[in-house]
Amino acid sequence: MKLSLALIVCAMFLYACEKERVCECKNAYSTYDAGQLKTTKSQAKKSCKELSTADTDCYLKK
Repeated sequence: MKLSLALIVCAMFLYACEKERVCECKNAYSTYDAGQLKTTKSQAKKSCKELSTADTDCYLKK
C-alpha cells in the first residue's frame, strides 16, 4: 500500500516538473512550431492555447 502511494506521489511530481516544451500551431496552409517554453505541462498548455487565432489552432506538442 505504501509503495503504490509513493509511486503515485512520484508520478505527480514528475508530471508537474518544469521542462522545455514546444507549442505547435496549425492552419489551413501549414503546421509549425511556435516557440519553446520552460514551464509545467499545464502552464504550457494554457500558454500555447493563448497563441490561437480565428484561423490558427495552437496546442502543446507531444
